[in-house]
Amino acid sequence: MNKVYDSIIIGAGPCGMRIALEFKKKDVDFLILEPGTPGGKVNVAPRVDNYPGFKEIPGPDLAVALFMRLMDAGIELVPEQVLSLTKKDNFIIKTDYNTYEAKTVVICSGTKEKKIGLEKEDELFGHGLSYCALCDGHFFKGQDVIVIGGGNSALKEAIHLTHVAKKVYLIHRRNEFRGSVKLVDELRNSSNVEILTPYVPSKLLGEDKVTGIEIAHRETGEKKIIELQGIFPAVGQIPNTQFVDIPCVLDDYKNVPVTMKTMETSCENLFAGGDVLPRDIRQIYLAEHDGIVIAKNICERLGK
Repeated sequence: MNKVYDSIIIGAGPCGMRIALEFKKKDVDFLILEPGTPGGKVNVAPRVDNYPGFKEIPGPDLAVALFMRLMDAGIELVPEQVLSLTKKDNFIIKTDYNTYEAKTVVICSGTKEKKIGLEKEDELFGHGLSYCALCDGHFFKGQDVIVIGGGNSALKEAIHLTHVAKKVYLIHRRNEFRGSVKLVDELRNSSNVEILTPYVPSKLLGEDKVTGIEIAHRETGEKKIIELQGIFPAVGQIPNTQFVDIPCVLDDYKNVPVTMKTMETSCENLFAGGDVLPRDIRQIYLAEHDGIVIAKNICERLGK
């Protein structure tokens, strides 16, 4: 650990990739750490609407297009998982293979799926329960499935499944959906969709595999059992910030607050962008905007 990098980017989603491209232009000495598939959550989006240059595009196709920008610029990813981030004179990043030192660091590590918190959720994962309709929807061709959630992610998952499953149930704990009215209308006009509100999941059914789900009405307490083969929770995200070991950087929800003008955290020379921020709207264009702002400020800080 003798070398000190100008900057290390944690995460290769839209924010991290944009920063890397800007750094390359300015000849910044940097690394970009990404243990998974480049593109982050874009990879599991069934459909991305109105991204500049595309009226509509499958998420994985857009992720490839974004990654090709890095390839064309000669930028290589380091496929390592960050285990801890600390600070002494510089920042120290420990991964599953190496230890790195950097003058500045960017946290843009995205989020992971929030669980619904019911018994047998872990046991049934991969046996009829999935957090990604785009990844696993084809396993349920001609079967009955349910999507749990009320945001755009849940709505898009349900729309994707309408083209695969025999019947798609959609439940949400409120009568009103948080997601796009356009997407809700698309589902209401689908012949194989049944929307149930305000319901919450109360019990997962099945031993070795999913056989159904029990749901409860939030206002009356009425419970009903739906026999089905697939369950797709889409109830929110948890920030991938468990590796941060610097005081006062994370808020109570493990998000990373920043000063929006600079995208710098409460710790000097530590920046953050993308879905790890405590914001209500999470969009690809916002993450890329974060990346441009971060790169500009770090380059100025480094005198590049």
